[in-house]
Formats: sequence, structure tokens, C-alpha cells
Amino acid sequence: MSASDPIQVPVFVINLDSSPERYQYAEQQLVALGIQPQRFNAVYGKNLTQQDLDGCYDKSANKRHFRRSLSLGEIGCYLSHRAVWQLMLTQNIAIAIVLEDDIEVDPRLPEAIRQIAALTGWDHIKLADDRATPAHQKLRLAAGFELANFKKVPNLATGYAITLQGAQKLLSREQFFRPVDIDLQFGHELDLQLFSLQPYTIWPSSKFDSVINAISGGSRKGDTTAVRNLKYRLDAALHRLRYTSGDLTKVK
Repeated sequence: MSASDPIQVPVFVINLDSSPERYQYAEQQLVALGIQPQRFNAVYGKNLTQQDLDGCYDKSANKRHFRRSLSLGEIGCYLSHRAVWQLMLTQNIAIAIVLEDDIEVDPRLPEAIRQIAALTGWDHIKLADDRATPAHQKLRLAAGFELANFKKVPNLATGYAITLQGAQKLLSREQFFRPVDIDLQFGHELDLQLFSLQPYTIWPSSKFDSVINAISGGSRKGDTTAVRNLKYRLDAALHRLRYTSGDLTKVK
């Protein structure tokens, strides 16, 4: 695939009906780079019924494995990403780019997608990180890009590439109990081969406030306690000692 070839990988932008301006801002940037995005309707957490919540959210596992209960905004966000993954299964989509709508787009994104599309041996590749999380190992690619794995996986589900196999692995867990970006930090539980492509080509935009915070009333502290928080942090630290997010030797 050359730099002049059109982008064939579908690009989905998750967006609430109530926030058309956010999609328009993302779409404008993508179209300017020759990428035709597809809007994907997001799930509004406050519209979920108790039956909806009982079907997707495991409260018991949440208490055992996370430091606080999830907010309705976080549950809706996770369901939105899961709906994209389910669409991949339904339509047999081999690779997709999934973006949230509050983004700034780097001009190198088309080349990043071309690099990703040429690789095998991966499930999930992050395109964004707002904390400059240090890599554990790196694999040099063409066009100045590197593929990185991690001991501590970056936060954010703002932008990423995912394969059909990756979607299947993530959907194999019928109920979730962590926020979607935190769940990806524990990808070894599902044998998820997770990497990032650096330099990053998607960034959280400062133009928009967090929808999750708005739905959650501005706070996501929930029902955390000092003991529960400490247990989660110790579990996360042990996880980082034992596991690496992906095996770079399997990537071709």
C-alpha cells in the first residue's frame, strides 16, 4: 500500500446524537486528510434501564477487581465501544479504526493506518496517549513509526485500531466491570495482543468537555474506599510485573 492509495480501513467515530458539533469537528479533520469516517451512534448511559445494566455490568466483579463502581457515563462509553466490536463480527470487518469524537488529528494518521494495515500478529493498537507512558520494547517500522508494547498500558480509548480477532477476544467477556480504557490495561486476561503506534496521531481535544464527567455529575470517585483503592493499585502493580501487553516477536 503506497502513500497515494486511498484508505480502505473503515474509520468509525463514536458520537452521541446530542453532540453533533463534536462529530463535525472530527469529520472535518479526517476528510481533510482523505479519510471518510463513519459516524457510530454512542450509547447514552442515563438512558439505560436496570435490565440493560444487569445484562452488561458485573457489580460483583467490579467490587473484586476495580477501585470503585462505574458511572452511567462509563457504562455507556463501554457499551458504545462494544457495539463497534459487535459490528465488526456481524460484518466480518478484518480491521477497523475506532475514534471517540473529542479528538485532534495529526496529519500523519493516513500513513499510520497504512502501516497498521500491513502488519499481522496484533489485536489492538493504540493511536493516542495523553501521558507519554514509557514503552517496554519497540519495533521500528517504515515512515518513522515504531510499534511499542508496555508494562503499564496507557489510559484512553480515544483512538485505536482493532482486528476482528481482537474484537472477538474483547467480546468473549459477556459482562464488564472496569472502564473500557482500564480494561485494556488488563488485556492479558483475554490474551489480547496490545501495542501502540508511535508517534501518536490522535490526541484528546481541549475544545470539548468530557461527556462521561457530565453524565456522572462531574465526579467519578463513586464508592471507593482507602482499602479498596489500595487493593486495586497493588493488583495493578503485580500485573505490570508479570505481564507485557503484547509480544513484538509475533508481529510481522
